[in-house]
Amino acid sequence: MQIDEHIRIAQRHVRDGERQIARQHDRIDRLRCKSLPTADALKFLGLLEEIHALQQQYLSRLLSKSTGSMAGAELSAAKAQVAQRGNELILIPDPVVRLALELEKELNEIKLAWSTAKPPKSRLH
Repeated sequence: MQIDEHIRIAQRHVRDGERQIARQHDRIDRLRCKSLPTADALKFLGLLEEIHALQQQYLSRLLSKSTGSMAGAELSAAKAQVAQRGNELILIPDPVVRLALELEKELNEIKLAWSTAKPPKSRLH
């Protein structure tokens, strides 16, 4: 894959991240309008913003490399996790993997809490 293709993909990821952040802001606003808790939504927004910052940094590195030498166009294997799907190669920076694992752990804890919670007592009138 040429560096131009990497740049186009990174630009798409940055645009998608901006849309996801905007949607999360909308969700938080709706929760606040209904006086519902926003702590988890705000925490998730923070994760989205961190990932978006990493995507922007990666795009910046690609853009600077495209004007410089082509030799350093790929991330080093030590600094990235690599996922293979068909013929498509996806490089995922370590901080993104860490954030995803943290989010997965928290979601599993929430699922466990919900599954072990006692159902509310029904009130018969």
